[in-house]
Amino acid sequence: MSETKPLEKEDPREDLKGLAIMTALIGIIALALWGLYYLFYYLLTFMGNPLMALFSAIGNILENILGKVPIIAQFAVIFFIISGILGFGLLLEDEDDIKRYKSSIIITWSITAIVSFVILGAALASPISLSMVIGLLFILFISPPFVFGILKGICYLLELMIADLCHNPFK
Repeated sequence: MSETKPLEKEDPREDLKGLAIMTALIGIIALALWGLYYLFYYLLTFMGNPLMALFSAIGNILENILGKVPIIAQFAVIFFIISGILGFGLLLEDEDDIKRYKSSIIITWSITAIVSFVILGAALASPISLSMVIGLLFILFISPPFVFGILKGICYLLELMIADLCHNPFK
């Protein structure tokens, strides 16, 4: 073991390293404060109905991007999205997971179809923002991988809890 002697000078690199870490932390804190400012600003702005604002924002983005593209290209984009969602299931290795993923696709796309008909019926009664409809249906359309991931995570957590209870029945 080496002891530091009182007459030895400290390494100037250590001081520089400490200064660099402190300035980096100040920069991170400044960025965090800036982000929190905008987070609170948007939360207060969308406090009235946040889901409607989210769906409208997504719908506006899709309208601005796909609205300038010919219809045939829009169909191509939709089918590319469909193939990507279906192709995600090819990455799964377990057959039960593939069946569950296929079921989640069927269920969520059936819900999307039902919701689109309900929105169509509601639109006949009173006007509805087109961008909100597009955003909602797009979120529902791309949701199967996320739904599957959430369900898979919940199943995994339940398996862990059951295994823990089986190994420690007196807890």
